[in-house]
Amino acid sequence: MLKSVSSGLILLCIVGAASAQSQQRPTTVYPAFSAGLIWPPTEDGTITLSVDKLVYFPGDTVHLTIRQNDSIAAFTVTPILLDGGITFKSVGPHTYFAAIPETLMPDSYHVSLMVVDAQGRRFVYATSCVVEVEEYQAVERLDKYVSIGPEPGSRDQLTAEVLNREQIQNLHVIFHRDSIREHMGPQFLTIRTTVLSREGATVQTYVRRVMTFRSRGGPNRDLAMFLQYRKAYGAYAVIRPEDLRQVQVEVDTLPDWSVVKVSIEPDYSITIGEVDKSNSVTRYFRVEGPAIEIGFTLGIPKVLYDTEARDTVEYGNTSAMMRFYYFDGTLGQRLPVNLGIGTFGVSSPIDIGAGRGGFAMSVFLDVVELIRRMGIGLPMRVNAGLELVPFFPIDRRSRILLNAQLGLTL
Repeated sequence: MLKSVSSGLILLCIVGAASAQSQQRPTTVYPAFSAGLIWPPTEDGTITLSVDKLVYFPGDTVHLTIRQNDSIAAFTVTPILLDGGITFKSVGPHTYFAAIPETLMPDSYHVSLMVVDAQGRRFVYATSCVVEVEEYQAVERLDKYVSIGPEPGSRDQLTAEVLNREQIQNLHVIFHRDSIREHMGPQFLTIRTTVLSREGATVQTYVRRVMTFRSRGGPNRDLAMFLQYRKAYGAYAVIRPEDLRQVQVEVDTLPDWSVVKVSIEPDYSITIGEVDKSNSVTRYFRVEGPAIEIGFTLGIPKVLYDTEARDTVEYGNTSAMMRFYYFDGTLGQRLPVNLGIGTFGVSSPIDIGAGRGGFAMSVFLDVVELIRRMGIGLPMRVNAGLELVPFFPIDRRSRILLNAQLGLTL
């Protein structure tokens, strides 16, 4: 009897009529079951399996129905998921159910049948009936689980945290995986690192895609999930297991006092859902540079007050100064006051003669720099403000001048 059962066993598993016909004959070490019919000794009976959904999620209940002819009533048939370790329970004639465990990994699980014949012998047959288990995919709020360290950075570019080059190259984007809520699924992220010069020009941009998810309770299970996700999403094929916890901020070019902007947001090329611009984490850092910088400035001065006005000097409309700029080591911004030395009141930078122009020192209050500190993006090379000038003309008395000046730093 067993021989006739085994030689004629064919299993038809259907979720819908079309999907059932598309299944291929599986290979198994057990007596041959393929896509579906069990032929009992009389060869006129069948067993048909069907499930109630195309896709299930962890926590869902699978309802499975078995239809069989009276001619095989002597057989006891119980459906099981061998790979998932799940046995269906009967809730009525030919009707079974099983709960998908919360910890079950997303995959395609084939339903097997445990068959007990009239003599009490047990046989397990593989089928092509599939229970598709997928992961919930929802976008978690990044501020719940994403941070940057060991230095936190600033939320405002104007107050970017000043770090030396070694500190910036040691920055990491850190994922606090246990803070991701249950059932949120894998989180696909884009990390964009941009280096901006002091003038606001983009020096370098580096884009990296990473992925993380809530820990599944152990390194082996986490690794299995990681490999599965990496295989499923081709754009993430180069990520490494250690990237689940943290990734290094990639930077190459770091000019003095430049700004490093690190922006993390969901990867909407993978994540399905509405784009939420507020769901992002952006931090600013500034590259530490020298405390003093030297620049050359051409200016157009206007004398407002002359302490020796009676000793007439013909003032030209040009000044040329070597200027010394001082930087605030905390904010990484130029101080609005700088010192200079050069020529003043000339028609050209070297047009100096008796009674026209001369040499000068300068204490300059840069009003444009004060405006920049308020967040108004004026060009870095432009300066304008008030100037106190000890002036030394040729063949005339030395004097102190109060000027207004508009200039350009070269």
